[in-house]
Amino acid sequence: MKTIVKYIIAVNIFFVASCNTVKYTAKKNYRLLSPTERAMADSLLAYALDHEALYTLLDTIKPISSVKFLHYPIANYNGVKGKADVVNDATLLHPIESYQKVCSLLSNKNFQFVVSPFERIDSLNRNIEIYIIRKSSFSKKIYEYQSFFGQWGFTASADPSTVLSVIEYENKYDRYRGYGYLFGYPKYAVDFFTEAARTEDSTKKFVKRDFFAIPVFAGDKGYFTYAVPKDYRITNIDSAIYENGLVTLQKYRRIRNKFVTEGNFSAFKLWMKQINK
Repeated sequence: MKTIVKYIIAVNIFFVASCNTVKYTAKKNYRLLSPTERAMADSLLAYALDHEALYTLLDTIKPISSVKFLHYPIANYNGVKGKADVVNDATLLHPIESYQKVCSLLSNKNFQFVVSPFERIDSLNRNIEIYIIRKSSFSKKIYEYQSFFGQWGFTASADPSTVLSVIEYENKYDRYRGYGYLFGYPKYAVDFFTEAARTEDSTKKFVKRDFFAIPVFAGDKGYFTYAVPKDYRITNIDSAIYENGLVTLQKYRRIRNKFVTEGNFSAFKLWMKQINK
């Protein structure tokens, strides 16, 4: 009996120490940032928490979420397919370097911030997305859909940034399916969206659809939203996602004002207070 009690105490001590280590590391890394970079980090977290990434940072509903869209003329494409030029203004890379530094220092054993370029370009512009990943949820999703992700050799232990890089440059049907699973959309919705794309490509006709939205702090629609078949009747799957999300959103609304001072929202402090709860 004493042995069991000692084991339980040891486990609890390890868990508390582990949580404190994550918080300490995050705070230590935050102090390594310049004032400008700290403002950038706080801005990223503020946007994340006020939008769909709330369900990644303070919940497990979404394994990954988009945080910020970047757009810079660095694509090395002069209009001739297969022919590239160099970036002739290196200063264009400075803000990207700052975002990469911030994302690296905000990341810890539980969360990973990733700066990921899109495969498609817009003239000379490279589109880049910053994602936040809850590693445990990400791993579970890879395991759940092992039959899909396994075709690239990805297992639950795969590095999220590698998975995202490969999925982004795959054919669009695998891209839609991979992102759909990882963004936390239910399987039927991922199936519908992917097959609707196939149908549109073969028939050249748009497949009608409706949308199901889970509210976020910034608004009730247009953020954590997924496509469903036209005139689809909501099921328990959708209701569970909605109700679970609403519990987290209501909690966030209650605590958010505690971290607003003179109109400034200290998102980093809020995240540190809530991390691992």
